[in-house]
Amino acid sequence: MTDKIICSSEADSSYIHRRLQEYNARYMRETGDFNFHIEENGKIIGGIVAEGLGDALEVAFLYVDDQHRGKGIGRRLLAHVEELARQNGFRRILLNTYSFQAPEFYKKLGYTEILKLSPAFDSFSQSFFLKEL
Repeated sequence: MTDKIICSSEADSSYIHRRLQEYNARYMRETGDFNFHIEENGKIIGGIVAEGLGDALEVAFLYVDDQHRGKGIGRRLLAHVEELARQNGFRRILLNTYSFQAPEFYKKLGYTEILKLSPAFDSFSQSFFLKEL
């Protein structure tokens, strides 16, 4: 028997993610996904993807369309997920961002930078944030 490394398809990646979730469930309460978006005229202008792990909610992605930045879209999405996190008994929110994204945005919203890798890649740093609820 010979094994080999193969480039994963989207279906393969979903399988791998599902298997990791099954493994993690043995050690921590997994409470599912908290994914939302805002539409304007049928077009997605911002979205957030988060997952509950144990007593923490981890924000994987927060995106706002370039033309809609600075209009409170990201703030609304994050506030919505924070409220749901409180309602579902989470104690903290975790997330990370790069220096070319929005580290100051998270600081303004009460997130504490707990780790900074500088540089993380090329000349960019990566910051990890925590907010106790």
